[in-house]
Amino acid sequence: MDAGEKELRVRVVEPVADAVRGSAAVAGQAASRLHAAADMAFLSAMTLVSLAFYVGRLGFYYDDYSLLGRMDASEDRSLLGYYNAVKEGYGERPVAAFGFATLYRLFGLDPLGYHLANAAMLVAVALILYLVLRELRLPRLVSVAVPLVYLTLPHYATARFWAELVNANLSIALYLVSLYAGLRAVRAPSYARVGWLALVTLAIAATMFTYELVVPLFLLNAVLVWWTGRRAEQRGAWLVIAAILGTLVVAGAVKAAIVAEGGQNGYEIGLESGVPHQLAYLVSGVIKLNLGTYLLALPYVLWWIVENRFSALDAAVAAAIGLAAFLYLRRLGDRDRSAFAATATWRALVVVGVITVVLGYAIFVTTQTILFRSAGIDNRLNAGAALGVAGVLVGLIGFGAGRLDARRSVTAFSAAVACSVACGVLMINSLASFWTSAAEKQRAILSSIREDIGPLPTSTTIILDGSCPEIGPAVVFAGEWDLMGALRLAHQDRSLTADVASEGMRTSRDGLTIVTIPVDSRFERTYRYGNGLIVYDYATRRAYRLPDRRAAARYVTQMRPSFSCPRQRSFAWGFDPWRRLSLL
Repeated sequence: MDAGEKELRVRVVEPVADAVRGSAAVAGQAASRLHAAADMAFLSAMTLVSLAFYVGRLGFYYDDYSLLGRMDASEDRSLLGYYNAVKEGYGERPVAAFGFATLYRLFGLDPLGYHLANAAMLVAVALILYLVLRELRLPRLVSVAVPLVYLTLPHYATARFWAELVNANLSIALYLVSLYAGLRAVRAPSYARVGWLALVTLAIAATMFTYELVVPLFLLNAVLVWWTGRRAEQRGAWLVIAAILGTLVVAGAVKAAIVAEGGQNGYEIGLESGVPHQLAYLVSGVIKLNLGTYLLALPYVLWWIVENRFSALDAAVAAAIGLAAFLYLRRLGDRDRSAFAATATWRALVVVGVITVVLGYAIFVTTQTILFRSAGIDNRLNAGAALGVAGVLVGLIGFGAGRLDARRSVTAFSAAVACSVACGVLMINSLASFWTSAAEKQRAILSSIREDIGPLPTSTTIILDGSCPEIGPAVVFAGEWDLMGALRLAHQDRSLTADVASEGMRTSRDGLTIVTIPVDSRFERTYRYGNGLIVYDYATRRAYRLPDRRAAARYVTQMRPSFSCPRQRSFAWGFDPWRRLSLL
């Protein structure tokens, strides 16, 4: 190369090449942003469509009424006043208390606002999870499939229906925010790393005081940050890991101090039945629910829905979302079929997914207040572990599809994920129909009490009879904690007392005893006789005053309706958990 050619290369060729490379990089970044916007819009649409047909018919349930009653009775009508009124009900979860107080400040006693806020939180979870997977440099196909599957898993469906569980979804979102911030901090320049680290610590601390279900998962965050930093040869990863572990220690110590002062939701290591027994129960519950009910028994569950709770609208919504998922995923797969050749990606998804499942249940090693159920109020405990279930499911589908040729791999993967999504939507919407029916029955009961009894004198006690506490897995009125709160709100009288006599009732010298028998325990409460003690038979819409034991005995032996209800919290998709191998 002579001097003229060298000069031409330096002055013309190399600058042009640099400009072309720069333009290509800018164009690539713009395309990536457009792809991300399209994916996030798709995930948002799928989430909102999946709940659009039932969200407006949901109500308040269970603990909602006692929490709302505390705020409704507050003399201080400011946000701080509502927080002070409700914080005792949340124990050592002040962020959750503030969040629920904010919702009450905005929406009062209108359940729709709470459920729309919860829907927005579900969308946020989907979008942040998508961003996390992109930050982990996973293929676009995987980054869309995992949050799509997670959002349509029925494992934690109650978090969609129960207003108070907006805090459970908030904790998932905060956990994912912390993970995303940690991953961004690894590759951020020094001047920006401080901001990302601050977000890491704030999100961890907020999660700790919102809903501690996902706290053990922060250990996985430290591992993922280390792996990302090692792959990118970034020394900043150790700063992020130190921030994660340090915040966990400090926030955990503060929380432990609050618990020691009498927090409501405290934990105790060294259980009455012993740690080995608790671990065995956890392992068996995880297997029965995740591998049993929602995998091996999935055909039975779908058949049960068709036989007992079929809705053409639910089926149409599930089919439409499944078809949309198939078409979108296949389009992504056709654009980049190399994802199926990278078997390491699918293996990593499965491995990390299994670890997530284990850590997602790890918090329950320290408490006996756990009941594994596939539906109902108890399945909320699966929300964190379901992140891992989604990863395992997508990883196994991708690994299997990758054994086929490139053209069939895309179709097989898209079809399998779409089937999972459609089945999940059908199961979730079928469960939602129970919760909307329960809300309708609540309104009917409260209206009947008002019409049939009229104004209630101060310090009246209402015992609801002739009505089951649940419709399937959904709570109508289960006992004093929800019926009493609902009546106090309806009559604006904090002196009212109420209970539900669904399972047992007997007279004694001291008063009328109500027996409640959930699937895992037994409770008895006694109410003294007097003119203020009223049993309301919802079946016949008649009220009976019980001034003394004689009147009570006459009601129990002669007037009480004959009816039976399933044990509370025993719904198991038609399986009898007492006579058959228990699928949850």
